[in-house]
Amino acid sequence: MIPYNRNTLPRHANVVGARIRSASMKVFCLKLLNPSTSRRSETGHTLAIPRCDRPVTRNTTRGMLAGLVLLYTGGCGTPSTEENISALEVEGKDPAILVHAPHPTALPKSAVGGYLAGRHARNVYDSEAASVFYNRALESDPNNPELLRRTLTAMVGEGRIVESLPLANRLVGMKVMDPTAFLSLATHQVRANEFQAARHQLTSLPKTGFYPYLKSLLIAWTVAGDGEGDSALEKLKFLLESSNFSATHDYHAGLIADLFGMNDAAHATYRSAVTSVRGPRLRSVLAAGSFYERNGRPEEARRLYEDFPNAGPETTALDTALKRLQSGHVALPFVNDARQGYAEALFEIAASFFKDRAYEPALIYVQMALHVRPDLDVGRILLADIYVATEHYVDAVGAFREVSPESPFRWSARIRLANALNQAGELDQASKELRALATERTERADPLMALADLFRSEERYKDAVSVYDEAIERIAKIQQHHWTLFYARGMSLERIGQWPRAESDLLRALELQPDQPLVLNYLGYSWVDMGMRLSEARSMIERAVAQRPNDGYIVDSLGWVLYQLEDFEAALVHLERAVELRPNDPVITDHYADALWQTGRHSEARFQWRRALSLDPDSSLAESVEKKLQRDLPDKLRTTNKS
Repeated sequence: MIPYNRNTLPRHANVVGARIRSASMKVFCLKLLNPSTSRRSETGHTLAIPRCDRPVTRNTTRGMLAGLVLLYTGGCGTPSTEENISALEVEGKDPAILVHAPHPTALPKSAVGGYLAGRHARNVYDSEAASVFYNRALESDPNNPELLRRTLTAMVGEGRIVESLPLANRLVGMKVMDPTAFLSLATHQVRANEFQAARHQLTSLPKTGFYPYLKSLLIAWTVAGDGEGDSALEKLKFLLESSNFSATHDYHAGLIADLFGMNDAAHATYRSAVTSVRGPRLRSVLAAGSFYERNGRPEEARRLYEDFPNAGPETTALDTALKRLQSGHVALPFVNDARQGYAEALFEIAASFFKDRAYEPALIYVQMALHVRPDLDVGRILLADIYVATEHYVDAVGAFREVSPESPFRWSARIRLANALNQAGELDQASKELRALATERTERADPLMALADLFRSEERYKDAVSVYDEAIERIAKIQQHHWTLFYARGMSLERIGQWPRAESDLLRALELQPDQPLVLNYLGYSWVDMGMRLSEARSMIERAVAQRPNDGYIVDSLGWVLYQLEDFEAALVHLERAVELRPNDPVITDHYADALWQTGRHSEARFQWRRALSLDPDSSLAESVEKKLQRDLPDKLRTTNKS
């Protein structure tokens, strides 16, 4: 992913008049579309290269992560659909799109520039620019199926589904197997209540990978749209062929049975959904609770709401439900018709792709969900989260602000909005938003936790500690999920030199979440860096590596503790692996060079130190590496550089 910041141009623009958002994109596309452009710009403007910042294992944690998982799955350890997609997708192919790129030389010369510019835009998740340039390429080669596919994908990702339908129809007419074409046509037909026509499109989806399960889920809702509740439930049963889809089956079977007044079936499937051994999902709990409220089971609904882990801002939706229950107001059905159920299914698939960091298919599915149900607030939040993940922060801010003030998820959207503002460089505005939320609801700690996370991400550790202190004071009862709060405050305390308090917080985090690999690694690495409790640190880091063998930072920690224990040969093995996993991290590269030196491989060590200097190290590390390169080193070389 190549990050860049968008300007404030409106997202939806006419294809002909649309403009490209980033300077690097403008230069890149101008060169492609105008081959005679001066080559001077090739040196004067370079494409942005993503920095490989160290993640939560040593530095900062993304405070919104737990909230994202909770909103889209609703419980700890709930697999949802992304595991199924990963397990069942066609090998080597994107499970949502299955696009194979044509080689540029296979295109007419007049189409090559537009194609390459569109491909670059797609690589940086700029659907608007991609659709502009793919459309331009199509003008020169209008019947190229790959260009049609890519243009369709870009337009759907931009939310221009109605405009994309002619392309989808052309692909279907050409008998091109393109799932996005079938899905976009079916989705628009569902929106128009043309359920039989939608089923016809859905039956054309591939018969391999995860598509049979997707097909079963979506067709069930089209059957429900034709008023056939029993048949819809039968269609859903195919999901039970895989245990990974059992929670999805139970949730949607509950929704369908509830919609048709089949109360016994609804009760049974909702109960199965909320008592899953993998943990209940928030939306399952809300749907089941609504059903219990409407069917004379208020205490059952209350227990359901109160027993759900209150682990993030998303759970304010449960507060809303409890207040409604207490006031005696009647709950509304979770879905009112088959169209809303179909949108719910698309949202669930989109959320699963998002958690798997498959942002393009996530964008496609959530845009289709919003096409059917524009008032799906969790869909709007997911769309904004995708924009944040792909570094389109201005778009994210706009999407978060579109969430209805009446939505039970408005609180979550406002906290996420602050994060997007900070990512867009508006830390002061983000701070004001979070302070306002903290004042609005003095019993909640989550806006303060989010504010502290923002300060920590900006390396304002003293401010972060102060706000974490405020947040912890608001928590009446510390629970297991609060390990992240003590972990975050512990990291911040360590950064400002308050080690006794930091150590206490990190140990408390481990009490709440034993064997948590991030905490094991951070505490163990800190002990190693201070030359204390090395044997215990080694044991902790080995436990962390056992859980995350492909985490370069944790593998580096193990190598570094072995280095400090003077087992240089063993250290070298792990540090070499760490460099393979994180080749652009200057600290890991420095550690690797140290181990190379201690094992007598001096030329290689000097090469790696020079490489570390090229990786944008901080001033302290750069000074240390320069000294190593400028003088003969003692036999026992030690550094105290921290990540």
